[in-house]
Amino acid sequence: MVLFLLYSYLKNYNRMFEFNAHLDADYINEIYGGDLTIVQIMFSSFLEESIPVWNEMYDKIISKNYAEVGRLAHQIKPSFSMVGLTFLHPKIQAFETFAKSGPAHGELLTQYQQIAVDVNHAKLVIEEELKRMEDYV
Repeated sequence: MVLFLLYSYLKNYNRMFEFNAHLDADYINEIYGGDLTIVQIMFSSFLEESIPVWNEMYDKIISKNYAEVGRLAHQIKPSFSMVGLTFLHPKIQAFETFAKSGPAHGELLTQYQQIAVDVNHAKLVIEEELKRMEDYV
């Protein structure tokens, strides 16, 4: 029995978790050193904290509180990279800058809605990857 457990452990030891192609796996592995427990914590945190803030920004746009939209965008911007969504970081940065510039209401809403397509897809990817990691570990 002990040999079987040891064999099972060694068989999976060198096997790396393969992240969804939408995520920057190199970045995730670099900053977390392959520690999937930490990655799971970060993915959960992203879903529980950053996504609700992203959704809250819509209400702030509707109420024309653009300074708050900019502040919230700044607040969650790093979290996108931290979960391997590095392609979204510059989009969130540009959105933050635009919100702080006092834009026309329709333009800010349009930009939010365009980015929301990527954010909503990213949320689904993160949820799926979190489930896969739970099964993997």
